Amino acid sequence: MLPTTLWPVVGSFGAAAGTLALGYYLWSVRDRPGATWLLVVLGVQFALTAGYGVGYLVSGYWLRWAVEALFWVAYIWLGALFIAFALAYTGRGHVIRSPWFTLLAGLTVLLTLLVVTNPVHELVWADFAVRSTWGLSTASFTRRGGAFLILGVTSIGTAVGTLLLVDTIISYGDLYRGEALAVALSPLPPGIGLIAWTFGVVPAPGINVAPVLFLAHVAFDAYAFVGSGMFDFHPATRRAGNRAAIADLGNPVVIVDERHRVVNYNPAAESTLGLAARDVLTEPFTACYEGDEIDPTETEQDATIRTDAGRRTFKVTSTDLDDGTGAHLGYTLVFQDITAERQREQRLAVLNRVLRHNLRNDLTVVDMNLDAAADRADDDVAELLEPAREKTQGLVSLSEKARSFERVIEDDTESLVAARDVVGEVVAELREEFPEATVDIEGTDAALLRINPALLQVVVRNLVENALEHGRIGEGTAASDGGDADGTAPDVTVSVGAEDDTVTVTVRDRGPGVPDHELAVIEDGDETDLQHGSGLGLWLVTWSVSAAGGDVDFDVTDAGTTATVRFPVVGVDSAAYEATGDANPR
Repeated sequence: MLPTTLWPVVGSFGAAAGTLALGYYLWSVRDRPGATWLLVVLGVQFALTAGYGVGYLVSGYWLRWAVEALFWVAYIWLGALFIAFALAYTGRGHVIRSPWFTLLAGLTVLLTLLVVTNPVHELVWADFAVRSTWGLSTASFTRRGGAFLILGVTSIGTAVGTLLLVDTIISYGDLYRGEALAVALSPLPPGIGLIAWTFGVVPAPGINVAPVLFLAHVAFDAYAFVGSGMFDFHPATRRAGNRAAIADLGNPVVIVDERHRVVNYNPAAESTLGLAARDVLTEPFTACYEGDEIDPTETEQDATIRTDAGRRTFKVTSTDLDDGTGAHLGYTLVFQDITAERQREQRLAVLNRVLRHNLRNDLTVVDMNLDAAADRADDDVAELLEPAREKTQGLVSLSEKARSFERVIEDDTESLVAARDVVGEVVAELREEFPEATVDIEGTDAALLRINPALLQVVVRNLVENALEHGRIGEGTAASDGGDADGTAPDVTVSVGAEDDTVTVTVRDRGPGVPDHELAVIEDGDETDLQHGSGLGLWLVTWSVSAAGGDVDFDVTDAGTTATVRFPVVGVDSAAYEATGDANPR
């Protein structure tokens, strides 16, 4: 008898062909999370749809029975395999190796055996017969309890896989929404078809619409794979990253609830703080370690805790936990070991006090005694004492400079300052200290800076002092720029300029300039045994400029050294400051 309609056959084979095409496309990305499991799902899906299409065209009893059994077995495995895919794709692949998934696989195998051995016990169906519907070969049977068990297990498995994907949609927002939603919806059409077939809601007796409805399944998957690039960006990366951010973090992390009880922690916390799950979970955190009490409500605090490595000091940062709707759930505590940093600060503080205070006082006494000895000694002895006096006075001056800078850098008071006024004051002082030198000011501008005036003074004073030390033209020495050392050209020139967003202070000398090794030390940011600067001046400039949010650079040429400092401008008010009349003071 010729078929009167072919849509069940064409639909089944169409779904099989679409499944095969998806498998071909997916093969190229089989190394991505979840792709291998999805390939297996598609393989089973192909066997189900193609097999049922063939079943409509064969009439032998056992051959038709085999097609029906293949359909049931394939549907049984689709549930478990879909869960495996969803777990791997969403970054939960470790669950596949868990006892729970092993139990699911065992149940799947058991149900498979139940179908294959059905002729013996007839727990799945009975009274199997081959009928003709619309000229197609169909199966007729009475469903038993095993059939409904299979339907329930398969439906639950599909639902679990779908929920895992929906969780991804909810958790990660737009990033994976399109593809996850498409794959989550894809099992619904064939699932509805299976339920309708089970309860007899079909176009004609024996016509199973589930294989045909796999066409919709294929369409959803095609959108996810091709249209949305499902395996180009997958949530497994993000979930693994979130897990690694805590579990693999080298710093201890402890999560407590609103009552400050431990609910989770990472391996670093377990090893460093000596935590163990059987002892501390649900316990108050303060009772789980020995040391300073930590208050999770404080954003940042230091705490000393006894660990297996001895007493360690940690900076503890606390972050509020909420559920995304504003409901407060607890706190995340992150521990950063600052023991070495605190010990280093303590050592530096002691050394600083000893070198800056004790040594300064002792050197002052030495200097006074050298003065007294020089006054009482004859000329030859006085001449021998002079180098010692100079070195002693230099060390005292260095100590005073360090002490003065420490006071300035710790003062964060800022005000609006006209750079040219500060430059004028500092230059006037240095002219008195170095009466034999010539220091000119040119190109002044009334741009204002928001800065600690003392910090700006440190920058200008040290740059000019450094220029006078390294860049002055000595008596009878030719200038680097070709000028004479007869005083007609200044030893150092200081200028202040302004652009739209920058105030520039430039210090230029005409001598041999700052030695290359000293500039190298500043640029590298580190002192070494083989390469070090001769003093604090350039370091003080660098630290001060950095603290003020500016930058400094040095240009050394045959004509001398030019130091350029740039500060961000706050505002300009030319009328607020009168010209100092000091542009050409000498």
